[in-house]
Amino acid sequence: MIGKYALKRLLVAIPSLLIATVIVFSLSRLIPGDVVVLMMEENQYAQDLEEMRAKLGLDRPIHVQYLDWMSRLVRGDFGQSLYTGRPVLQELLRRLPISLELGAVAVAFAILVGTPIGVVSAVRQDSLRDYGARSAAILGLSMPGFWLGTLVVVLPAIYFGWSPSIEFTGFERDPWRHVTQFLVPGCLLGIASAASIMRLTRTQLLEVLRMDFVRTAWSKGLAERRIVLKHCLKNALIPVVTVLGIQIAQILSGTVIFESIFGLPGMGRFLFDAITERDYPVIQAINVVVVTTVVAVNLLVDLAYAYLDPRIRY
Repeated sequence: MIGKYALKRLLVAIPSLLIATVIVFSLSRLIPGDVVVLMMEENQYAQDLEEMRAKLGLDRPIHVQYLDWMSRLVRGDFGQSLYTGRPVLQELLRRLPISLELGAVAVAFAILVGTPIGVVSAVRQDSLRDYGARSAAILGLSMPGFWLGTLVVVLPAIYFGWSPSIEFTGFERDPWRHVTQFLVPGCLLGIASAASIMRLTRTQLLEVLRMDFVRTAWSKGLAERRIVLKHCLKNALIPVVTVLGIQIAQILSGTVIFESIFGLPGMGRFLFDAITERDYPVIQAINVVVVTTVVAVNLLVDLAYAYLDPRIRY
């Protein structure tokens, strides 16, 4: 039964992905400025504008450009960068692991911090720990990520003469330094998500704790830890899983800021440079990767629903 449910969700995800490709292709063309004019001004090519536009395929109708782009996309060909001339796929394969590492640290921080604090806050409602956790969550939601990242880099340098490294170190060069360089930006990127997960976990767990089956478990003399973790938490996690899927999309978009602040050559920084240079193939390729990731995460969220609540499969 769960296999049939997964197949249905997959069939729904495919049209969503196709619609997203149309939006991605169209929006990149709406960026102000002409990429050909910029290339001619900065690089002083000998060709005229129309010759360069024809060479890049930008003189054709937009629907023809889209169909040609999709035909190459399904073959794994993301085209070449208009500025560097290198294959976009080659750049993505080099930068994607960096963004995935940063996002994985942020998601792990959000889950490992937000969920336990939310559980403790719900179980100890209106206690000092509850008030402290709720205040910290509001503070985490109210502080912009770019502001936090800037403070972490600037303030320690001013007052203590130290700042996090903003020079990227590859894993093959120094594995320990490679891993630790993601901790600070990853945790900062995950603060807002941790706060959202904490607040929702607390709210949902409080609702479950007031249900009849929980009162029955209390009356039977079951231990508090067993009641909360085995009987209550699983029922409270469905909305939390939904929010986590949304938070992953927000974390992916937030990598642009933190990769720029901490000098990480990931996809976010690559996208920022591509937008500045009006590099259409790069913009389209990165957005397709991000959209595909979000669709895949939402598919996994739907499957998690079926695991947490078997009724959803039917």
